[in-house]
Amino acid sequence: MTILMFEATDARVSSRDNTSQHVKGARLMDAISVLTDDHHKARGLFTAFRAASEADDAEQMGSVAEKIFEELDTHTAIEERVFYPALKEAGGSDLEELTDESNEEHHVVDVLMKELKEISPSDPAYPAKMTVLMENVEHHAGEEEKEMFPKVRNIFSETQLKELGLALHREKHVYRLENKSVDELHKEAAELEIAGRSELDREGLVSAILSEYDV
Repeated sequence: MTILMFEATDARVSSRDNTSQHVKGARLMDAISVLTDDHHKARGLFTAFRAASEADDAEQMGSVAEKIFEELDTHTAIEERVFYPALKEAGGSDLEELTDESNEEHHVVDVLMKELKEISPSDPAYPAKMTVLMENVEHHAGEEEKEMFPKVRNIFSETQLKELGLALHREKHVYRLENKSVDELHKEAAELEIAGRSELDREGLVSAILSEYDV
């Protein structure tokens, strides 16, 4: 088995927007804890959407749906960019089969999200289509927690899982910043009081912000 090592640094997360919190010296979560926490967040949002749907509140459904899409987009990105490649590198036919299946499930979710983004929450078909999305995600998350994660814990050491967790944490920041406009990046750089920010291009802003968060 190939030993995977990731450069460890102190974990800090940003409080500058609603997607993260700046916590110096925060307890470092291992990879499985990071992903399981994401699953719990998604389930909480699903509960909120169902409540809005039962109340026939299209505005609230739309608001919760945006949060669901953001959460799922980020979670999918860090799994596909960091977690699944690490599992494939570690080897083992069982893990490879599970990651291939998970990638296919991601594709189905991506298609459903794309379709949902093209219609209004007031459309009668919206709650039904969102229900299909939520059921797919719940199946995917449950399968990972029951089948994939126990296998991962048997293959990776505690240190490796924490290093992989840090890599996932960093990729969340990277993905979040990638999806910001240059103006939004300048605003975040200003909030962080980054010197010389007015002279930085997009790449420079992203690099400077990541350095500020020590990820």
